[in-house]
Amino acid sequence: MEFTLKKYQKLIKTINQKGISIFTVRKWIVEKPINGILLRHDVDRCPKNALEMAKLESACGVAATYYFRITSNSFVPHIIKGIHNLGHEIGYHYEDLSLAKGNFKKAEDLFKKHLVKLRQIVPINTIAMHGRPLSRIDNKNLWEKLDWRRYNILGEAFLSIDYKNFFYFTDTGRSWSKKSLNIRDKVKSDKISYVNSTNQLINFVNKTENEAISIVCHPERWNNNFFKWIIYWGFDILANTIK
Repeated sequence: MEFTLKKYQKLIKTINQKGISIFTVRKWIVEKPINGILLRHDVDRCPKNALEMAKLESACGVAATYYFRITSNSFVPHIIKGIHNLGHEIGYHYEDLSLAKGNFKKAEDLFKKHLVKLRQIVPINTIAMHGRPLSRIDNKNLWEKLDWRRYNILGEAFLSIDYKNFFYFTDTGRSWSKKSLNIRDKVKSDKISYVNSTNQLINFVNKTENEAISIVCHPERWNNNFFKWIIYWGFDILANTIK
């Protein structure tokens, strides 16, 4: 089956066997490598899945970045702390401009409030917008009037990295294909690939040398438990239909 933790483990093991360096968002921004894998997870919901994925990566000697929303179905302090303690980076998956219905002053107040709430649990150095595909507002537009550096933020995952020479893969829309129903999890890249499944992504990584690759996963859809897998398969089908 597609999108199981067993399949994800195979992907991580393939990366390790190839000797490809894996970077968190913070580490990529600081070190500015030419190649390697930038590994990011957006925890939109089901944080227990994120913890299982984090444990799997930690057992493989891998650190990734986990972006948490402030909503109750993502923000679970003991899980956030647990993932941080496993050696992963935690960031804020902000959606404050959408929550404020486009009001920049209200959005700034919400952003500061939510950032403080997260920083009471773990250090926060980077942020990444939450796409909110059913909203007409792009949360990245918050930075047209504000500067994240004012809040001691090192960078924003979409805006602080030049993806021109990246192969960019995201499971948004329950497919790795660029033709998936992906509204906002996009970057400007000159690189073209024809990857649709995790098996194809594994083969791509196995055959690729000295490239910059970004892999973005949403842990909610990665399940070994068949019952949970079916639930999130149905959720993704419904979400894609609405999109």
